[in-house]
Amino acid sequence: MRDYLKRREVKANIDVNPRRKPKHGRPYRLDGKAYKSMRSAVERFFSWITSFRRITIRYERLASTFLAFIQIACIIIYLRVLQ
Repeated sequence: MRDYLKRREVKANIDVNPRRKPKHGRPYRLDGKAYKSMRSAVERFFSWITSFRRITIRYERLASTFLAFIQIACIIIYLRVLQ
């Protein structure tokens, strides 16, 4: 995951799993402030998105249809926040 994000020039802020063996090279550092601020935003988003029953239960068979409903839910959430 870190390599994929690095190729896309995205700064990963993923905590190291303590159960994994350490790898050689430079250790990864976790930015605690950025992690805490983003984590609360992500947790809040998932709590808002689970209020939509269709997304929580996932009636759709196709991933593209499911993604479309998630996008619609995000638009609705965004409009609620703007009000």
